[in-house]
Amino acid sequence: MNKRKRQIIQAARELFIKQGFGNTSIMDIIEAAKISKGTFYNHFSSKNECLIAILEESRDELTNARRELALNQNPSDINVLIDQISLIFHLSRKENFTQMFSTTFDSNDQEIKEVIEKHMIIEVDWLANRFIDIYGEKLRPISFECAIHSFAIMVFSLHLLNIATGSAPPPEKVVKVALNRIDTVIPILLETKDILFHEDIVQSLKSKISTAAVSKESLIEQLQGFVDQLSDKDSDRCIELANFLLVELKKNDEKLYVLESLLTSFNHAFNQTPHEKEAKEIANSLWQYLYSKKEKFNICTY
Repeated sequence: MNKRKRQIIQAARELFIKQGFGNTSIMDIIEAAKISKGTFYNHFSSKNECLIAILEESRDELTNARRELALNQNPSDINVLIDQISLIFHLSRKENFTQMFSTTFDSNDQEIKEVIEKHMIIEVDWLANRFIDIYGEKLRPISFECAIHSFAIMVFSLHLLNIATGSAPPPEKVVKVALNRIDTVIPILLETKDILFHEDIVQSLKSKISTAAVSKESLIEQLQGFVDQLSDKDSDRCIELANFLLVELKKNDEKLYVLESLLTSFNHAFNQTPHEKEAKEIANSLWQYLYSKKEKFNICTY
């Protein structure tokens, strides 16, 4: 993603938070981003596309952070899962999503609804798979059901506790309680099989979130372009990490765990630099690539 497009996204994000999505016009975004109308339409066909880009960027940030938390950890460790789930609530507060979507959820805009629904399904599917990491394959038939119940408990509990106390409670505490509730329900569901989300419904939902695979060639091209723009104004650590990643990725027998360990350092090295957004974009693409490679070789992914 080029810098101009990021500039537009940042301006749109700030306006959506300040004014609400529905009260922000394309001209507002153009003026805030200090660009021409033509420049806006070179990158986005509508205000909706700006919102979709913001959602995708936040999803990438959440995914990267979760994978970093899980790196070198036991996939069945419930405390890792608690921290991973809590990240979405911390991100929501950080990005002020409630304000951003204050006028969006009541909208009749089908495109926006479909995007929000897609992200909901992605989140539930992720948790369903993490439950299988925790409880084993026996849980697969009810994993989606458990994930949905978990999020329902967490979201409503956090919201009502906020109303009652006037302050946002720590997500970790609420997440832990919700998972304890699910732990109690699991034996009953396994025995009775009294569930709403059977395999055909789960597959129908999953069909709405399929994504294109990330190719090694496109990754090398993207990372090479990133390395080429670095200069002596950037720290030696940043330059070295970017080059190490590129060298390892270019190998015919690249080591997945080497890339993983480099990737976490790379992602953090560029924080608070002009290259931060692009580095995070590259990191997400690399995580997707590693995820697909691990799935191919039946290596645990979470």
